[in-house]
Amino acid sequence: MKNKGKITGAVAASLAAAAMIGFAAATCDGKKQVQQKSSEATIVTNENGSISRTFTESTVSTNGNMVTERRRETRTTLDTDGNMLESSTSEYAQSYSVGDTGMLPLSASINDKCASGEQPVVADSFMGLKFGDEFKGTNFVSDADEPTLLRATFTPKKTLEGFDDYYVYVTPKTHKVVKVYACAKEAVDADASWRRNYLIEALQKRYNTWARPRSWCRPVYTFDIGGGRYVTACLSGASRDYETVVVAWDDALLTTAADETEAMRAESRKKAAERRRKWVSDVIDAF
Repeated sequence: MKNKGKITGAVAASLAAAAMIGFAAATCDGKKQVQQKSSEATIVTNENGSISRTFTESTVSTNGNMVTERRRETRTTLDTDGNMLESSTSEYAQSYSVGDTGMLPLSASINDKCASGEQPVVADSFMGLKFGDEFKGTNFVSDADEPTLLRATFTPKKTLEGFDDYYVYVTPKTHKVVKVYACAKEAVDADASWRRNYLIEALQKRYNTWARPRSWCRPVYTFDIGGGRYVTACLSGASRDYETVVVAWDDALLTTAADETEAMRAESRKKAAERRRKWVSDVIDAF
């Protein structure tokens, strides 16, 4: 759903500007406990007239030599009469030692920047493959799970530690890069001294956006990287063959692949009809 315009009224401005900051100091082995809280809200009017509201609460706590960051985001969509159309909540938390670099304050989302007229840098590639470029491969195979795409294996210039296989999915006729997969047969975990998965941290910093949990029973996170492109990371139990899978894709190119597939099917149907007419004609002549 594309954003038509952002309402920057008193509610959103006051919530963003008047961030609640509270400090609670306590002595614990001579070290302080410090907690900082903040909140912000945005309201966006969509093309169909509905209104999307996002309320975000962030907390950063320091306890001894550990820092914990928590973020809770509530998103609601209302129709023109104020009726609730959709509501969802996502939470993310990470802990690390004091002195380590945590999540820097994130700027507005990439899509919000586009709506405000800014021109942010949108990620156009993943694992060294650029979305929309022709993949010069010959080992294409069909995939029952992706009937409008062809699949090929590739080796990136820089591989990921612990990952075994890399796949690229392309449009069936022009072979444009649509999806890129990195797969690990064993679950890829962070080092024992960390309490967050380094893959999630790396993706957040790479794309300057928060991870959004997508499953209540599995560690699955999605990243909106702007321009209709997304990254999803499943840290364990991803499929029958792989425990950890990271995939990036372009929505517009998925549509292109579907269009190419339909055009190829229409051409096949046309050729089949022509062959049948020829067969019938030959049989008539024989009779």
